[in-house]
Amino acid sequence: LLVAQKFQLSAELWGAVCAAEGLAKILCAMPVAAVLSSWGRKPVLVLSFICFGFSMTALAHNGTILGLLGAKLLVGAAVLAQNSGMQLFLTDISSSENKSRVMAPVLMAEKLSSMIGPLIGGKLIQVFGATGAMTQLAVITFFLGFVNQGMLKETKPRQENQENLSPNDSPKSAKKPSEGKLKQLLQDVRVKEAVIFSAFYWGIMASTLYCLVPLMLTQVFGLGALAFSVVLAATNLLCFLCAKPAAEWSDRWGRKAVLVPGMVLVGIATVLLPGIPKVATSQSSEILLLTLLLGALAVGQGLVGPALPTIFTDGLAPSLQVESLSLLRISTEVGAVTLSLSMCYLVGSSGFGLPLVAAGVAALFAAARFSIKYQA
Repeated sequence: LLVAQKFQLSAELWGAVCAAEGLAKILCAMPVAAVLSSWGRKPVLVLSFICFGFSMTALAHNGTILGLLGAKLLVGAAVLAQNSGMQLFLTDISSSENKSRVMAPVLMAEKLSSMIGPLIGGKLIQVFGATGAMTQLAVITFFLGFVNQGMLKETKPRQENQENLSPNDSPKSAKKPSEGKLKQLLQDVRVKEAVIFSAFYWGIMASTLYCLVPLMLTQVFGLGALAFSVVLAATNLLCFLCAKPAAEWSDRWGRKAVLVPGMVLVGIATVLLPGIPKVATSQSSEILLLTLLLGALAVGQGLVGPALPTIFTDGLAPSLQVESLSLLRISTEVGAVTLSLSMCYLVGSSGFGLPLVAAGVAALFAAARFSIKYQA
């Protein structure tokens, strides 16, 4: 919101800006993993907030497109480091019996911030202007970095870099993500299926819920700014409410028990969305059907969210968990960028129906594949 307000970007330039952030996340995934292995979790969580603060400062006081792209590259690297450090920190302090419940508050906080963030951003713009608002956020982010420095404890296991070393290996070489580790991970059926599932899930969510659905709500259903904000807040609230019970079910009954039904809900809701204008007989029935399908989409997101990171570390030695979570970040961004570009291209040539149906079918395929091939 703040960037769009300040730079008044066209759709094409906004796409380039978003792509720059995604590219930074992909390129920085393995270097950040190396830093997490060698320096530990706390330094990454502290420095990532400081880098994010610098990126917000650059956004606030830069007026060129090239400067904006550079700042967004730094944003992508900082967000990647924050997410990677946070997920590994929580993995360190959890066990397979409670891992989803430890992860759930992160998803809940994300959805809560999605509900109140636009309100805060809008108020800051109104009071300080776009430049002043981003400066204020930069100051807050710097402060949070120092809070992390004072409050967080290092959770890196001592044996992480010592496991599976041969007599000729040095601890220094063990700290770097190696091709051998990545090959070992991708030969693990569980990790391979986790990568495929994650790429499909985040690709579908990025291309539908965060891209096509907002466009469809405004262009097809004619929702105004207020109605759209209400719908967005309601879906985030429903996802927020589902996260805690979904995490408990995941830890009690296994990851498949929530990941497969969640993906199926996402697939069914996405497939049915384009058909609402054809089957609705009145505006009230149209709103009812839209509410039900968006609700199903939000519940599916709430089911998948807390459990998805856990399948990248379940049963793995600590020496492999850093690289495995890096594969989560890479699969997330590759899936999001690839499917988003593909679906947006299809919208331009065929409208909303085909892309949404294709995304829904892809979700159902991913759910079926994961159910059959993933073995806990």
